[in-house]
Amino acid sequence: MGEPLRSVITVTGAIDATDLGLTMAHDHVFCVQPLVSEYGHIPEGAPRGVEDEYLAGVPVTLENLWWIRQNWLSNRDNLVVDDEDVAVEELLRYRNVGGRTIVDPSIEGVGRNPEALAKVSRATGVNIVVGSGYYVEETHPTWIKDQPAEVVAERIIEDIRHGIGDTGVRAGLIGEIGCTWPLAISERRVLDAAAIAQRETGAALMVHPGRNPNSPFEIIDHLERADADLSKVVIAHLDRTVQDLARLRELAESGIFLEFDLFGMETSLYPYFWTGLDVLSDAQRLALVEGLSAAGLSDRLLVSHDICTKHRLARYGGHGYDHIIRNIVPWMRRRGVSDEEINAILIANPARAFGMSK
Repeated sequence: MGEPLRSVITVTGAIDATDLGLTMAHDHVFCVQPLVSEYGHIPEGAPRGVEDEYLAGVPVTLENLWWIRQNWLSNRDNLVVDDEDVAVEELLRYRNVGGRTIVDPSIEGVGRNPEALAKVSRATGVNIVVGSGYYVEETHPTWIKDQPAEVVAERIIEDIRHGIGDTGVRAGLIGEIGCTWPLAISERRVLDAAAIAQRETGAALMVHPGRNPNSPFEIIDHLERADADLSKVVIAHLDRTVQDLARLRELAESGIFLEFDLFGMETSLYPYFWTGLDVLSDAQRLALVEGLSAAGLSDRLLVSHDICTKHRLARYGGHGYDHIIRNIVPWMRRRGVSDEEINAILIANPARAFGMSK
């Protein structure tokens, strides 16, 4: 028997998941990243002087893009993506090359703006799936520390079933739930709440893992104990977290969706220098995707860009939301990836991942 008919809630209303079409599984249309003073610093070993301090505080322009590309978490303006007109312009580029849907996992604490998303969706015809939940511990509202997981889950369920606040916009995704390494106590509570909400709603659960190769495994172990449906769990940012094919195959054994969502980010210097991680190139990302496909795992793969800064938008000299469709898909074909595998990654897998049966 086939799967039951599934629908996904977007800012344009509930639609059949099979109508999602070409989907970017993780991109922020609106995002305001917090704690600039904490992580928006110049990496160790980089020049520290008057010029750097000046460039950290000026608006993003083509004239300073050379510096921002290397220090993309150090410029305050770069961390704020909140212009509706720019969003419409960028999503029309995406729509014009065949893009149909974007999953925007911005949640409370990182600039979620459901009413603005609804306006942009209507203006462009792009479906936008909105997230619900809570990010890393530092962004949690104070009340979370004093409440059990069941109370936190009620907030998420309310966003999905009835709408976010009084906006009338219903969330269609749990996440991206933020995790650090190792998991903080309140992050464990939010993961428990996310698992409860997933069981109640049938929504996908997307997790932002900590910056350590062991973090995704810790998260999966926790979610398994919390009785989450791992077949509807998406672990994001794997191209910055687990860069070894053998460990990725081990991770896939849990049945989760593996998300490679930093396509277009070609600056290998990672501002979180103390983690020992480097940013992969698109060629290296494709090698991991192809390796997993060759292992029979193409039905568990998702891709996207995780655009969350100005410098990656086309308006500011970046690649834009259309990069994968415009540049990566033809490259995949040249490398011998079949259309069947491409369609699975961009169409069929997102429909299964983000559809809801309840």
